[in-house]
Amino acid sequence: MRYEVIQRRMAGEGISDIASRVGVDVATLGKWFREWEVTVTPARQARARAPRLWQPWTREQAKLAYTRTDLPLGERAAILGRSFAAVESYIRRYRLRPDDPYGIK
Repeated sequence: MRYEVIQRRMAGEGISDIASRVGVDVATLGKWFREWEVTVTPARQARARAPRLWQPWTREQAKLAYTRTDLPLGERAAILGRSFAAVESYIRRYRLRPDDPYGIK
């Protein structure tokens, strides 16, 4: 199992994804990686991230994320090519904004 998790991590796979696949707690796996001195190069880690992680939101994307309450967050994230957490965070932050830059409220 050690070889498998190290290979997955070196390929850029996230710790939580690896932990769920092999049935180990995330904290335990993180501790093992620190003990084994397993690190991931920034280039490999960047490939493992959501494709639009650092791209700004367009009006259409913001509108879909914020107004399509008929779709679960996971589906909105898949359509937008962003992570579940990114969409959830964006909605939360947009809701708290005093201005409405995209005019969707």
